[in-house]
Amino acid sequence: EGKSVVGQVVYVDRFGTLVTNLTPDLVPSYAVLEVEGLEVGPLRRTFGDVPTGGLVAYLGSGGQIEIAVRDGSAARRLGMGVGGRIRARLG
Repeated sequence: EGKSVVGQVVYVDRFGTLVTNLTPDLVPSYAVLEVEGLEVGPLRRTFGDVPTGGLVAYLGSGGQIEIAVRDGSAARRLGMGVGGRIRARLG
Protein backbone atom coordinates (compact mmCIF):
# COMPACT_ATOMS: atom_id res chain seq x y z
CA GLU A 1 0.00 0.00 0.00
CA GLY A 2 1.82 3.09 -1.22
CA LYS A 3 5.16 3.36 0.54
CA SER A 4 4.40 0.65 3.05
CA VAL A 5 4.12 -3.09 3.39
CA VAL A 6 1.16 -4.54 5.26
CA GLY A 7 1.27 -7.91 6.93
CA GLN A 8 -0.68 -9.68 9.60
CA VAL A 9 -0.28 -11.58 12.83
CA VAL A 10 -0.17 -15.30 12.11
CA TYR A 11 0.51 -16.58 15.63
CA VAL A 12 0.52 -15.38 19.23
CA ASP A 13 2.93 -17.20 21.54
CA ARG A 14 2.41 -17.93 25.24
CA PHE A 15 4.15 -14.67 26.20
CA GLY A 16 1.79 -12.57 24.08
CA THR A 17 4.34 -11.96 21.33
CA LEU A 18 2.76 -11.24 17.94
CA VAL A 19 4.44 -13.29 15.22
CA THR A 20 3.82 -11.76 11.79
CA ASN A 21 4.07 -12.96 8.20
CA LEU A 22 6.53 -10.13 7.46
CA THR A 23 10.13 -11.08 6.74
CA PRO A 24 13.36 -9.07 6.45
CA ASP A 25 13.30 -9.26 2.65
CA LEU A 26 10.01 -7.29 2.74
CA VAL A 27 10.90 -4.92 5.59
CA PRO A 28 14.24 -3.08 5.38
CA SER A 29 16.02 -2.04 8.57
CA TYR A 30 15.02 1.63 8.11
CA ALA A 31 11.27 0.85 8.00
CA VAL A 32 9.08 2.02 10.88
CA LEU A 33 6.56 -0.54 12.09
CA GLU A 34 3.04 0.36 13.20
CA VAL A 35 0.27 -1.60 14.87
CA GLU A 36 -3.22 -0.08 14.70
CA GLY A 37 -1.70 3.36 14.04
CA LEU A 38 0.62 3.07 17.07
CA GLU A 39 4.28 3.42 16.13
CA VAL A 40 6.46 0.55 17.30
CA GLY A 41 9.63 1.87 15.65
CA PRO A 42 12.35 0.25 13.58
CA LEU A 43 13.56 -3.32 13.97
CA ARG A 44 15.68 -3.79 17.09
CA ARG A 45 18.28 -6.39 17.95
CA THR A 46 17.29 -7.12 21.54
CA PHE A 47 14.62 -6.41 24.14
CA GLY A 48 17.27 -4.34 25.95
CA ASP A 49 17.00 -1.74 23.17
CA VAL A 50 13.69 -0.51 24.66
CA PRO A 51 12.68 0.38 28.23
CA THR A 52 10.61 -1.96 30.40
CA GLY A 53 7.04 -1.93 29.07
CA GLY A 54 8.20 -0.65 25.66
CA LEU A 55 7.07 -2.10 22.36
CA VAL A 56 9.79 -3.78 20.35
CA ALA A 57 9.89 -5.20 16.81
CA TYR A 58 12.60 -7.74 16.09
CA LEU A 59 13.51 -10.67 13.87
CA GLY A 60 12.39 -13.85 15.60
CA SER A 61 14.18 -17.18 15.49
CA GLY A 62 11.73 -18.40 12.82
CA GLY A 63 12.84 -15.65 10.43
CA GLN A 64 9.65 -13.58 10.81
CA ILE A 65 9.21 -10.14 12.32
CA GLU A 66 7.72 -10.27 15.80
CA ILE A 67 6.18 -7.56 17.98
CA ALA A 68 6.57 -7.81 21.74
CA VAL A 69 6.45 -5.78 24.93
CA ARG A 70 9.52 -5.92 27.14
CA ASP A 71 8.44 -7.69 30.32
CA GLY A 72 4.82 -7.79 29.14
CA SER A 73 2.32 -9.03 26.56
CA ALA A 74 1.94 -7.27 23.21
CA ALA A 75 -1.30 -9.17 22.54
CA ARG A 76 -2.84 -7.90 25.77
CA ARG A 77 -1.48 -4.36 25.51
CA LEU A 78 -2.57 -3.91 21.91
CA GLY A 79 -5.73 -6.01 22.10
CA MET A 80 -4.58 -7.92 19.04
CA GLY A 81 -4.51 -11.52 17.94
CA VAL A 82 -4.22 -13.62 14.81
CA GLY A 83 -5.28 -11.64 11.75
CA GLY A 84 -4.29 -8.23 13.18
CA ARG A 85 -2.66 -5.86 10.70
CA ILE A 86 0.96 -4.73 10.96
CA ARG A 87 2.27 -1.92 8.72
CA ALA A 88 5.89 -1.21 7.84
CA ARG A 89 6.30 2.36 6.55
CA LEU A 90 9.11 2.51 4.03
CA GLY A 91 9.36 6.24 3.52
